[in-house]
Amino acid sequence: MIWVIIIISGLITFAMRFIFLTPVMPTNLSPAATTAMRLVPIAVLWTIVVAEIVLDGGKIADFTTNPRLIAAFGAGLIAWRTKSVILTIGCGLPLLWLVEYLFA
Repeated sequence: MIWVIIIISGLITFAMRFIFLTPVMPTNLSPAATTAMRLVPIAVLWTIVVAEIVLDGGKIADFTTNPRLIAAFGAGLIAWRTKSVILTIGCGLPLLWLVEYLFA
């Protein structure tokens, strides 16, 4: 039964991605749809990042001793000031390592 669910899920995922390559999709989307499509990656990434920062083992982490929250705040400041993804990751990860080392 689990294999049936996996195969059906794979087919649905493939169909959702393949439909954009076929002539079925309109070439010109409305401005509202274009705006919504631009925001999808941001919304998905945001939920993954926030869940990783806030949750610890499936439970809400203690904010007073959460090194990931401190490092995320620092990385957020770097991202806000520089607007550079590479610099944010390049500084944010060592900052996380430093904060985890200090909290250990």
